[in-house]
Amino acid sequence: MKKYYVSALAIGAVFCGFAQKAPESTIAKTGSLMTIEPGSKVVTTPAVKLEGDLVWDDSFDGTHVWTVGTSGQGTFILGNNSNAQVTDPDTGLSGYLGNMASSTAANGFAFFNGVQYLINASVDAQNTWVTSEEIDFTGIPSVILSFEQRYRAFNSDVTYVEFSEDGGLTWTFSEVVNADVVTNAASIQNSISVYLPTNGTSTGMIRFRWENPSIDDQYGSGYGWMVDDVELTETYADEFRITGVFTHDIVNQWDYYQTPVAQTIPSMIGIGVKNEGGSAQTKSVDIEFTLGGTSVYTGVATSASIAPGASDTIWFNTAFTADAVGTYTISAALPDDAILTNNTMSENFAVSDFVYGHNYPLAGTTKLSFPTTLAEIGIGNVYEINADQLLKGIDVNFATGTNGGIFLDVFVYEMASSSVQDVNNFDVVNFTYQVPATVNTSTVTSIVLPSPYTLEAGKLYYVMLRTNQTASEKLAIKSSTKGDSDFSTVCYGPFGEGEAVNNFVGWGMAPAVNLNFNPVLAINEETSSVAISEVFPNPTSGATTINYTLANAETVNVVVLDVTGKVVKNVENSLQLAGEHTVSFDAASLAQGSYYVNIITEGSTVTKKFIKK
Repeated sequence: MKKYYVSALAIGAVFCGFAQKAPESTIAKTGSLMTIEPGSKVVTTPAVKLEGDLVWDDSFDGTHVWTVGTSGQGTFILGNNSNAQVTDPDTGLSGYLGNMASSTAANGFAFFNGVQYLINASVDAQNTWVTSEEIDFTGIPSVILSFEQRYRAFNSDVTYVEFSEDGGLTWTFSEVVNADVVTNAASIQNSISVYLPTNGTSTGMIRFRWENPSIDDQYGSGYGWMVDDVELTETYADEFRITGVFTHDIVNQWDYYQTPVAQTIPSMIGIGVKNEGGSAQTKSVDIEFTLGGTSVYTGVATSASIAPGASDTIWFNTAFTADAVGTYTISAALPDDAILTNNTMSENFAVSDFVYGHNYPLAGTTKLSFPTTLAEIGIGNVYEINADQLLKGIDVNFATGTNGGIFLDVFVYEMASSSVQDVNNFDVVNFTYQVPATVNTSTVTSIVLPSPYTLEAGKLYYVMLRTNQTASEKLAIKSSTKGDSDFSTVCYGPFGEGEAVNNFVGWGMAPAVNLNFNPVLAINEETSSVAISEVFPNPTSGATTINYTLANAETVNVVVLDVTGKVVKNVENSLQLAGEHTVSFDAASLAQGSYYVNIITEGSTVTKKFIKK
């Protein structure tokens, strides 16, 4: 079982810097109730409802009464609201939230503007809400609460949907929404549905609540939450939805979206399902893998009994190994029920020749960075090795915000246990790399290891880029919108409680810091201490000779690799004098195909390709 060590700021704590701090907010920091639309108590009484019928709805246009309350800094705003604009320190672009895009936005919506607390000199804890009038639920045991939202997460912000049966004195139901939203990613505009047990109460109230429990001198909150077009609908007897598809086992193993052929194993997948109907049921889910549009696997996964309103993840061992290079699509489908539009979902992952990564595909401007942290920082990922393979380099996608010319310490650590904070972890690769003066932020940068290193099957490793960050020397790495569901993302720095310095996991996104096993990835032979003159004969079928020249006396390791980077022959490993050398090996036992000879010295590696006929 994986052990997670997460700092108080780690989950979703990805900070943006600002040129200056705004004045302290003038919002009253009291627990008083503020009535935005005064009026006498109104109870909306529905007609007799059938399953799937609308019970109550509102678009914040004044038809119904909402009240706003707060027990801390900040408040919801009701009415015809406009977008809050703040300039992005990295891009210079404005519009952290964007505009609410619901169909009735022009008539008003509920808006918590967290941006105004993002750069305050002093930020108190927030706990603010907007509450409906009392609604008649007589004879209705449960409803689906749905609404349109625009949301962007910043730090420790939490958003809730809640229900009260006693006029708001107690809240018997509370559910977190947006828990899976990637921190510091772009704003999302989407629809949310929540199963709400009304328990046959005669009347009840709903509310939307924003909470940020942190008290911070600058970063207590940020961005915001817009809510519109609220509907309460009588539940169906049989209604399930698929909530997510996991391409790997994120509980006991690790989730990858690029896997080299040599590291593929039978696929354990997860299907998230939620019961939004009125009765407990089991459900079967049809599973299909396709590659290039062609079906390569089908199966059926079955859930345990799931109670109304409950969610579960069905973990299903397919016994299928996706070991052909290409992009796979996993499709999941529930049987027909009351609503068909939420019964299917799919997810992609890739199998590559040589690259191992958590972050396929990269999209947009999402990145992992700490522009306000002036200290030693590090960014990387955990990798599980299923077969011995020779690591040749680290692939990185630098993002806007990385300064050209900075020096990075490149580490690969062997993990003594499943914890990145285990004091017995030790580095097996450690060297310094200088980022080019002109930073490549459009394509991958391959950082070649000075000497290849074999990662061993059954072990965990984490790779990390670290730098002593200053105001003018910063690091930013593109990250995946897929997130960090398996907590494989590792960051080093003062991110623990009391600014403790250590390695922490759980950042809500996966940085593009990947392993590259490509056998031909090697340093320039013109600057190398070793040069291969030929592999003869080529193609070969048996006895094969390798001629090479050493500039200095040093230890030489000569190996033969297959196209996956796996070592298939150890040819030579000895201390040799400067000058010309010849070694031989027998290729007769090799299968037909392409291979590579790697000559590894103390300071460099060179590679030659040959064909076994």
